Amino acid sequence: MSPHLEDGEGERRISMGNLQIARYFAILDRRSRSYVLEACRPLKITYAEYVLLLRIFDCEGASQEELARALHADKSAVARVVKLLEAKGFICREKDAVDRRVKRIRLTEYGRMQHGFLLSVMDCWVDWLAEVLPPEELDVVTRGFRLLAERSTNADFRELVRKTEH
Repeated sequence: MSPHLEDGEGERRISMGNLQIARYFAILDRRSRSYVLEACRPLKITYAEYVLLLRIFDCEGASQEELARALHADKSAVARVVKLLEAKGFICREKDAVDRRVKRIRLTEYGRMQHGFLLSVMDCWVDWLAEVLPPEELDVVTRGFRLLAERSTNADFRELVRKTEH
């Protein structure tokens, strides 16, 4: 079915389908955040802190700007979360050896000790969700999510907004 059907009924059906997909994404996002918050309650970290810590495990020594780029997040938002994680003892900031204006983010020993637990949080959630899918469907869903995530990072929001204007 073409997304540009001329009859109003077809367009409404497609829009309703897209709305339902958006609702599913929103439910998964909200429930995932809620689960991570509950699981990380003993560490007293937020969802944003959890996500940034996972990225730092993969990119230790990155600058705040590099982390923001990797997460497709606002630099000031990342700076606020870095400050919180530093205050909680998970990370420290060190001046770059070459460019003293740049601060490199490093895990503290305490932060490093949380790596296994923080990985298990997401493993447990995804495994629980995926239990209902046969392996071949899980492969399709995984590939689909990857493609959608990659495509979303290349979105030109201004162009897309122009398409919604009537």
